[in-house]
Amino acid sequence: MTFEQSEIKERLLWLVRLRWIGCIGVLVATHVVREIAGLDFSLIPVYLILGFVAVYNTYFQYKLKLPSEDLQKCAIKQISLDFIALAAAVYFSGGCDSPFLYYYIFHIVISGIILPRKWTFRFAAVAIALPTTIMGLKHLGILPHFAVFRNEPVIFTDLSVIAAYGSVFISTLLLTAYFVTYLSDKLYKKQEEIRRLYILSEKLRSSIVMDEVIKTIREELSSLSGHTNIIYMPLDRNKLDLVYDNGLNIFSIPLTDKNIFTDTLVTCEAHTLESAVISSEHEDKVFKTLMKDAKEIAVLPVRAAFSSKCYDYYHCPPDTGCAAYGSEDKRCWYISGTHCHGKIMRNTTEKLRECVKCDMFMPVGIFIVDITRNPRLEAKCDLDACMRLLDAASLAISNAKLFEKTLELSETDGLTGVKNRRTFLKLLDSEVHRAHRYNKSFGLIMMDIDYFKQYNDAHGHPQGDILLKLIADIIGDRLRDTDTVGRYGGEEFIALLPETNKDESIVIAERIRIEIENHKFPRAETQPGGRITLSIGVSSYPEDGDSPEKVMQSADDALYSAKNMGRNRVVVANVPII
Repeated sequence: MTFEQSEIKERLLWLVRLRWIGCIGVLVATHVVREIAGLDFSLIPVYLILGFVAVYNTYFQYKLKLPSEDLQKCAIKQISLDFIALAAAVYFSGGCDSPFLYYYIFHIVISGIILPRKWTFRFAAVAIALPTTIMGLKHLGILPHFAVFRNEPVIFTDLSVIAAYGSVFISTLLLTAYFVTYLSDKLYKKQEEIRRLYILSEKLRSSIVMDEVIKTIREELSSLSGHTNIIYMPLDRNKLDLVYDNGLNIFSIPLTDKNIFTDTLVTCEAHTLESAVISSEHEDKVFKTLMKDAKEIAVLPVRAAFSSKCYDYYHCPPDTGCAAYGSEDKRCWYISGTHCHGKIMRNTTEKLRECVKCDMFMPVGIFIVDITRNPRLEAKCDLDACMRLLDAASLAISNAKLFEKTLELSETDGLTGVKNRRTFLKLLDSEVHRAHRYNKSFGLIMMDIDYFKQYNDAHGHPQGDILLKLIADIIGDRLRDTDTVGRYGGEEFIALLPETNKDESIVIAERIRIEIENHKFPRAETQPGGRITLSIGVSSYPEDGDSPEKVMQSADDALYSAKNMGRNRVVVANVPII
């Protein structure tokens, strides 16, 4: 049983106890009034009504002890039977004069505390209809008049008085229903928010993987908002795009485009948008492709915990003239006139690129939530509560980002940023198993910088490191997103090309060779021929080997042949050299 169910059960048990107290109170009060006032009226209706109440109260007291009982249905049945008993009490105790009319108001309060909003207003309508029907039938003479305090009350002879009494009674019921549901919703939502934050903190306590953190946040966001159609779009740090990939289609939104999604990410503030007021092509695409049935969406930023300001992080002196210095806004990329490492950032995109590189750009993505209300009377999604939940998760996001960074550092070459040898060999081994299982091929390219030792000796190791980084970047730019490049040795690089045959691999290798040959590297004039070049060996699975070792050996042999044949060329494994 959840916290919510246990509380509703406690309230229903409280209602049962209150009903027993009410029965005893009415029984005693009726006898006392009858004796003190000297009234002569039959007690049989009183006994029948109280007996009816006692029977169903005993039944519900028993039912609430059963663990499988539907608590909402139980509450609806109890209040419905109470309304019937009250209608009988109103009839036998004088209609408009009856003090039992006010018990309807009490039950509207009970309904608002226990049941959803729609049931409270339904019971308010029933509370209006039952006494009105009784009064009307008695006034028309269809029902006989039965009064406790007087035989023929004057009130029934004047319709204007009846209308006045009825208007006050009806307005009181409706206002009571409105205010009690409003306050109950506020209290429940705040209680639910606290509960969800507690659950979220418990789930995220040991989560350090970003995908797991995002999945947990999505689940709790769905529970808190009451909406299940939620998608997450992470920020692609390299392309500065918001990307949604469901495995079949990839949908991206560039940060350079002005729309509600990029505004949400850059400002770190929640936004809402209706399908009727879109102002961007990407907004239109989201409604048509990702949120097809949505009429209104909420866009929420997902960000890490703000731990420090950029100028504190880099120990910038106060006289740099940077607008971010001293600002309370920690979003340095959102402040105009900011600098970065002494360089003035002229536009937002330029600043975003710098912030992404130095990890000061805190948002990691956005959630898009379908908050369409059906019917429109349904309460609006509490965006402030959703943002508080996301803020509570920001520390877990920070930890996940730190873990990703640590994992990335352990898998990449510290100088060039490509995969290190150990990681590349693991990926190659996995690709061999995948290609064997699905009967696929892949290409392998081994590259070596020609006369690199001569360049290093002439210009020093720092300049050699710069050259390695530049070449790694060029190789990476000429490969596809599915390809992987790694640093195999000092000046050797290796590239894995999944689902690529030998001919396609040769084309890619030749493209890389030409790009390096034509690129104007610093101080390349001291090299043979006045340029930097690559020698490249190409092999393919399974033609040149059915294991990681054999495929690599074939590519390495081809590279050795390229070196022996004069460098700056592509040699293919097991292909006769003409």
